[in-house]
Amino acid sequence: MSTATPTFQSSEPCLTLASPRAPGLRSTVLFLVCNFLYYSIARHLPYSPRPYAFGARRIRYEICRHMFKSCGVDVNVEHGALINSGRDIEIGDRSGIGLDAFISGPLIIGRDVIMGPNCTFLSINRDTTLTSVPMIDQGFQAPRPPIIEDDVWLGANVIVLPGRRIGTGSIVAAGAVVASDVPEYSVVAGNPARVIKQREG
Repeated sequence: MSTATPTFQSSEPCLTLASPRAPGLRSTVLFLVCNFLYYSIARHLPYSPRPYAFGARRIRYEICRHMFKSCGVDVNVEHGALINSGRDIEIGDRSGIGLDAFISGPLIIGRDVIMGPNCTFLSINRDTTLTSVPMIDQGFQAPRPPIIEDDVWLGANVIVLPGRRIGTGSIVAAGAVVASDVPEYSVVAGNPARVIKQREG
């Protein structure tokens, strides 16, 4: 499904994605069938490094590449990941969605992205503008996908809020809450995540 030439790049060559899934009846049928197979079987297969995984990683990949909007090669979707329909997920070559990840909606992941367990990606927020109306009745804001550029490492239990962008080569420490954009080649930690140093060399 991946091609040598990326279909999208940011102003700098830091977000490399595969070609989008082809439209059409066959693609729609595969999408629906693979959603059923993922949530009934593949999501529950063993964690990939387990000696008894027996190809679980490959099975999840083959199913998810028909669910995602675009999917590179050698992508790893780990055990337990909740990806909703997958329809609005874009992911580049050699990237992973970690163990028990939660993805609420659209998400863009570049290539060579490493992800620890239990990461959360939120793309939708509630509308809380009016104090005269209960928040539960105010609905939701328009989706804003988080963007993870190439060569990023996300530690365990990271939370990325709607519309945030994590720059190329950055490291996000375990437990960090990304509430603002992360500059390229930064190391961030905390709640909210703050830059603690820049990577050099």
